[in-house]
Amino acid sequence: MLSVIIITKNEEERIKACLESVKWADEIIVVDNGSGDNTLKIAKQYTNKIFKVNFEDFSAWRNEAFQKSSGDWILFVDPDERILEPLKNEITEIIKASDFSAYAISRKNIIFGKEVRYGPFWPDWVIRLIKKRDFEGWVGKVHEYPKFKGTLGYSKNSLLHLTHRNLDQIVLKSLAWSKIDASLRFDANHPRMSGWRFLRIFISEIFNQGIVRRGFLSGTIGIIDCLLQVFSFYMTYVRLWEMQQGKSLDSAYDDIDKKLLESNFRY
Repeated sequence: MLSVIIITKNEEERIKACLESVKWADEIIVVDNGSGDNTLKIAKQYTNKIFKVNFEDFSAWRNEAFQKSSGDWILFVDPDERILEPLKNEITEIIKASDFSAYAISRKNIIFGKEVRYGPFWPDWVIRLIKKRDFEGWVGKVHEYPKFKGTLGYSKNSLLHLTHRNLDQIVLKSLAWSKIDASLRFDANHPRMSGWRFLRIFISEIFNQGIVRRGFLSGTIGIIDCLLQVFSFYMTYVRLWEMQQGKSLDSAYDDIDKKLLESNFRY
């Protein structure tokens, strides 16, 4: 028996096609983290196993979803992913008999409307199909990954990943993730941020994204994505700097207004 797990939040634009691509599974479980759109209304057309949570931790979110499953095999699928027909057929054969405990599945990534295969975007292996009895849990608050007992296999076929759909989606996601990343670095007592650290981080990430990961060598889309990835990484450290100030910037501006009011606006 195969259980498909999908975690959601405000995915009304993408969730229907995702659910259509997995409706052949024995069980579909949707675990939602506070959608305010029609995500759950659409999901109800495909499953009655819909649960609501309130997590910022992606691993906790996925682990909670796992607890709701009853299949011998668990397939984790994101709302912007699609199980293509060849992969569906392969998974059907895998769950009948396999010596592996989990499978990494390659992803065909669609970025700004086009499939790209440079640097990190191919084969882009993600561990998503796991035998339930060997599953140990997801770890990591962001960029999470599953732990399991046993050996790992690799699929022959790929799923489709519809990512980087527009600038708003990328920037909003980057800003949300930067809060978690910055908190993790702050809790780990990261050295205090300073001007030279910001400059070093900026230069090293430009090199990493543009040269090591070949963004600058992959045409217009590669260059756009490279610079957006640098922006995302940089915002993490700006947030970290804010946390290290000991006093929020909002408080600083509140103090300025207070002093202005007390001094009859002498500055």
